[in-house]
Amino acid sequence: MEYSIKPKRLGERRIIHYPQKRIIGLYVNKMVKVAVLGLAAVFLSLIAGSVKREYAVAVMIGTVLLLAIYSLSSIRMVIERIHEFEQAIGLSREYLGILLKMLGIAYLTQLVVNLCRDAGNGAVASQINMIGKISMMLVSFPVVETLLKTLGDMLQ
Repeated sequence: MEYSIKPKRLGERRIIHYPQKRIIGLYVNKMVKVAVLGLAAVFLSLIAGSVKREYAVAVMIGTVLLLAIYSLSSIRMVIERIHEFEQAIGLSREYLGILLKMLGIAYLTQLVVNLCRDAGNGAVASQINMIGKISMMLVSFPVVETLLKTLGDMLQ
């Protein structure tokens, strides 16, 4: 990658340096492509939906899958950066795993909820949304427990 972790001085915590302009330009280019694809999918869905509603849903599901595959490279970059933050700050790998699981649950839940709502199944979408929130809460319990123990130790 084009970024690195370099120590500021011997014995100090590390600072993360990024070539910001290159990274920002990369994301702007990606977002333009995503926006164009999204708009094209919406127009195609409108045209297909005028023929039959199921065609519009199929177009949108195909678009969502295509965008999900396209976003995998960005997810890889996010995971690499989280690993760098972990090394720079000295976080436990357990916390990183929990964070990634929570992000995965949040993104997957939102994706499925939006698909259900687009298909006209609002009740199913609401239940999936609730189950996703409960899952995130259950996954986060080890972090909350550690935080409460740390606060308890500081107060004693």
